[in-house]
Amino acid sequence: MRACNLCLGGSDVRAFSVLQEWCDKQMEFVLEHGKPERTAAMKAGSDRHAQLEQEVVERVDVAIKSAEESWAVRFMNFIVGTNQLLFNGLTREIPVIGVVGGSWMVGIIDEIRMPMDDSSFHPILVDTKTRFRPTMPSEAQKRNGRLQLMCYKYLWDNLITEKFPVENFFSYFDLDPNYLLSDDVKWYISSLGFNAKTFEDVLKYFKVTCHTLSRSQDQLLLR
Repeated sequence: MRACNLCLGGSDVRAFSVLQEWCDKQMEFVLEHGKPERTAAMKAGSDRHAQLEQEVVERVDVAIKSAEESWAVRFMNFIVGTNQLLFNGLTREIPVIGVVGGSWMVGIIDEIRMPMDDSSFHPILVDTKTRFRPTMPSEAQKRNGRLQLMCYKYLWDNLITEKFPVENFFSYFDLDPNYLLSDDVKWYISSLGFNAKTFEDVLKYFKVTCHTLSRSQDQLLLR
């Protein structure tokens, strides 16, 4: 199946206002009607994403006791994934976070790969649209995929080039930077080659990692 190549220009930033409006409408629908039932297509999509992730990532169960620990594990997963990208040229299911239009946004990039011909040090962001039937994605899927990839590019590039708004992050999500991590989480972090006692320790590793990475390519990949 052929992939769709996308190019992101400066004017495409306007798409974020469209996405924000879509998110507002989606939230309004959920509040009025509740979350939609999980369909067979949705389950098939989740299963496919899990399968793709397992091809390159070994999952580890970690007992989480607080919001701080949940974020700590996310940040460590980002660090592990980006290290895999640098050494192996490919990683999947990378969490990203940042501020878009004054609002915090979180997401998971399906796949990030380095160019096969070593022509660039800038990674390529990939979004995989799973489908219940073996057909090309619909126009609606392509449109949503483009918006999603544009957002992820914006989040990724901002993590690389901008100073992470630490105080805003702690305040907005009501997190304690001095939170002492549990033994389970500290063991997980230690198994990855890092030493952290508090949530802030993990965030410091995260910020250092971000500054070792490169901005993503303007060409995005939707498949």
